[in-house]
Formats: sequence, C-alpha cells, structure tokens
Amino acid sequence: MPLEDELKARTLALLSQQMANWVVEIQKRIAEHQTSLVGKLDELQENVARYDEKIDEDAISRAIGEVFAANPGAASPSPVAETGPNVALLLSAMAQVDTGANLTEVLTSLVNESAKQVDRVAMFIIKGANAVGWYAKGFEVNEAVKQIQIPLANDTIFRTIQSDRAPVLFNPATTGQTAPSLQKMGSLGSSAIAAPMVLRDKLAAVLYCDTTGPMSDPQAAFIDGLVRFAAKTTDLLSFVPRTPGAHPPAPVVTANAPATRPAPPPLPPPPPAEGGTVMFTPSQMASMHATAPPPAPPPPPPPAAPKPDGAGTVMFTASQMDQMRQQMSQMKPAPAPAAPALSPEETKAHEDAKRFARLIVSEIKLYNEAKVTEGRKAKDLSSRLKEDIDRGRQMYHDRISPGLRNNTNYFHDELVRLLAGGDPAALGPM
Repeated sequence: MPLEDELKARTLALLSQQMANWVVEIQKRIAEHQTSLVGKLDELQENVARYDEKIDEDAISRAIGEVFAANPGAASPSPVAETGPNVALLLSAMAQVDTGANLTEVLTSLVNESAKQVDRVAMFIIKGANAVGWYAKGFEVNEAVKQIQIPLANDTIFRTIQSDRAPVLFNPATTGQTAPSLQKMGSLGSSAIAAPMVLRDKLAAVLYCDTTGPMSDPQAAFIDGLVRFAAKTTDLLSFVPRTPGAHPPAPVVTANAPATRPAPPPLPPPPPAEGGTVMFTPSQMASMHATAPPPAPPPPPPPAAPKPDGAGTVMFTASQMDQMRQQMSQMKPAPAPAAPALSPEETKAHEDAKRFARLIVSEIKLYNEAKVTEGRKAKDLSSRLKEDIDRGRQMYHDRISPGLRNNTNYFHDELVRLLAGGDPAALGPM
C-alpha cells in the first residue's frame, strides 16, 4: 500500500476511534444531566404542591376590603359584575378541582365549577392540529360539543389562543368564524373568555365560557385563575398520584354568596370514568399465589367429649386439654414469607415508574374518549388504539430502567385500570 494511502487509513481510523469515544462521553454526560433535571423537577413539583398552604386568605380579604373602602362611590358596569365571584368562591372551586384523581376528573370539575359563575362553558381538547369538543354545560344542546372539531388554522379564537397562549376576552359574533363554529350547541352569549390550559409547555386544552350580558372582571379573573390552577393540579398528578375519594373535604365558604344569581341546577353525571370493579392483572394474581399461606393439614378427629355431670357442665381432663391445644396450633396457617424490603432509592424508582405509566395512559384516554368507549364495548382497545399505545409504551421504555421495566407490569396495569376500566378482556389481543 502506498505510504500516502496508509497514512490516510491510519488517520481515519484514529479519528473514528476518537469520535466514538467522544460520543460515549457526551451520552454519559447527557444522562447525568437528565438524572439531575428529573430530581430538580421532582423538588420543584413538591414545592408547588405546598404553595396552596401558604395562601393568606385573610390578607387577600383585607386588601379587597381596603380597595372597596377607598372607592365607596364606584359603580359596577352591570348587575352581573355586582354578583361576580369572590375570593372565597374561587378557593372553594379550587378545592373541588384539586380533588380530581386523574386528568378526566380534573377537567370535569373545572367545567362544572366554571358553569356556576357563567352561563355557558365548553371544554375543547387540542388534538394534533384541531380543537376537539369534549364536555359542555349550559348550552341548548350540550352533547353537540362532541361533534365539533375546529382546525387551529381557521380564523377562530382557537388560532389566537394557539399563538398567544394567553386568555382572551372577546365577542364570539365578531371574532372571525368562532360563532359559526360553535353554534351547533345553540345560541352564544355576547361576551366570552377563552382560557388556555398549558401542560409542560404544550397547549393541551382551551376552556370557552360566555355570558348573555357583559362578563365582569371578577368572572373573567375567576375563570383564568381556575384554569391555571387546574393546569398545575394536572401537572402534579404525574408526580403525586391520588386515590379517588381519599381527599380532604373542600373548605366551607362563609362569605356571602351572590344573592341575585339563581342556584345552579344539579350537576349531570360527569363523562364516563373508570369502572368501580376491582380487577387483578396476571402479575398481581401470581404475586397473591406466591405469598398465600400453605393450606393447613386436615385436623384429626376431636376426642370424644366426656359425659356431662349432673350440673350439665362438660368437663375435660388435663390430657384432653393438652391434646386440644396441639390440634388448634396445627390448624393455624403458616405465616406468609415476608417480601424483601426495598431501599429508599428502589422505592422511589418504583413510584416514579407508576406515575409515569399513569400519566401516559391518562393522556391516551383523554384524547380518545370516543374510541375508548367503543373499544371497551367491542373489546378491541389494543387494536383500535394501537398507534397511541405503542407510542406510549416506547416512551415508558425509554424513560424506565431495564431492570425495573422487565420485572414489573406498571404500564400494562394502567392500560387495564384506566383504559379498559378494570376489565383486561376489553384490551383484546395485545
């Protein structure tokens, strides 16, 4: 081989080796930074979860009282403004939203609580390049919201929200094609607010609210604040899971409620949630069998009881009592073997894996409500939602360590619990 070609080959080989070493080092540093970032996010979320404990309600009430005392002659723009929500009502609504154990429950409470303060409310989920109707209250045809699908590129309020990521006060009739797009549900009000729900820097949903008359500033602030709180609550659910029904009661509102606004009608049932039947996965059944106590040996026949004495009392000898004690001890099941204790690091890794699986499957269910309902009936959820499930499983695979991933079934467990409503057969062939 000519000297020039040999030098070129050796040089290329050395460069390739050095590049490979650099790539390995860079990947190692990226992994270290990711681990550190996850830890910081966990710490941040825990701090956010404690913010509501630091709210000084008395200070807020005093500040509002001082403003009104300094402006005794200020007139409200309309009767609606005089009956707008106060801080106590907002805190009560936040407490109700905070009881949600999953994304569906949080959004349902958000719509229901908002409907107590305005005339019409509709929740739209952002799916791809469209705003898809999900749940509505106060319209002439609430169920028609599920038939609405508005491209974000169209000239509607949703395009503005997609661009600005900020709440907007507007008149639906004079805002592009907004009114024609929403009138499937019935007539609209003349004053409306559209508030974005942003999750992890992604526009996930838009809450539309309107009133027949002018919308007051307190009403608009109520909607904006409640949507922002619901977004934070949803983010926290991926880090701090909750059990449905295991939440503290909402605080009692002692402030005077609006006197001129009629009480809202009884709330209809929320959108379908997970079934209430407790189901066990194959892995759980195997675990139950593994830890079940061994069957007790059949007891020997009891000794013949002595004949009663004249007083009718059955008497036993000392030897008979000893024999009965031995038989009772043999009838006790053997204690189940204790499960090996996990270290704090292992426990945290398991909890993180469960939370991440719950978050992924919850989003699949939220964005495919109709398909989930149909798939449960047809028992073909796996094939009907194959693309979303495969994408979610890949995300779970990339995030969770192989050792933990290969020895648990957390992702499959959440598919059964959340997606299939507790019925493994509803998933169909995997």
